[in-house]
Amino acid sequence: MTIAHSIKKHLLVLSTGQHVGKTTTSLGLVAHLQERFSLEVHGTTIPKKEVAYCKPVGQQHVPVGGGLRVDKDSFLFKEHFGLVHDYKDMSPVIFPDGFTRDYIDGKVTAAELTESVRVAHRHLMDTSEFVVVEGTGHTGVGSICDINNAQVAGHDAKLRYFAHVRLALAPVDSRNVFKPVPSQLVITHSGRGDVIDAILANQAEYRRRGENLHPGLIMTGWDHPSPSLIARLNEGNIPCIYVPPTTCDSFQLTAKIAGFTAKLNRYDTKRLHLATQHVRDHVNFDLLGI
Repeated sequence: MTIAHSIKKHLLVLSTGQHVGKTTTSLGLVAHLQERFSLEVHGTTIPKKEVAYCKPVGQQHVPVGGGLRVDKDSFLFKEHFGLVHDYKDMSPVIFPDGFTRDYIDGKVTAAELTESVRVAHRHLMDTSEFVVVEGTGHTGVGSICDINNAQVAGHDAKLRYFAHVRLALAPVDSRNVFKPVPSQLVITHSGRGDVIDAILANQAEYRRRGENLHPGLIMTGWDHPSPSLIARLNEGNIPCIYVPPTTCDSFQLTAKIAGFTAKLNRYDTKRLHLATQHVRDHVNFDLLGI
């Protein structure tokens, strides 16, 4: 979604669910915009126009000194990109412990929260060439006090919606269950020789072409991998972990992996760089008009 305001612009990064890439996308956008609005002076890159970031409503927050707590993503962006804006504008509303009770008791009102977001946004727009605004976790957050993602986006805004379809389903057609997928981790029972053979065959085919699928394998079940299978996996450069059923079964293991969420932090510079580069490689900034 994009929003235009006079000659300045801002971009809202929203979703209907958590952990789907809002922060990663915002990282790439801010990095691209900083490069666009910068210049070289004696070999040093300095900003000629400011890029701002805002998380209007934050759930998870960190202390930044002086008794102030801000959204963890606002902290990440300010520290990683060296943004100059005040934390109170980058993170105008957070939901600390006990917030819901305070709201119900009338200690804070929806009008006050909305005004905090308005003031913060106005400050950022007045001092920046472009503002990247990241929505909070999911559509329900903030609904109790009339400040969820849609309501924040709807204030004085004209929205442009870019529809897209993202397919993220396991194959169901037996003819393409084992279609080669780069960097794929397969969890299967140790008795599924057909699955294991398919992984080995796909890797062998790619290596004959001088490529590498970088597959991984986690095996469960009572049958420990045989020495011959271990040798084939080593030859194919396929890392494998065997998990005995006394630990967990395939379903439990898959649920544990699916439930794990890797979060970005300011000290993980390698992942921050990779996330930024991923957005640069796959986002058409010209189409977005930035």
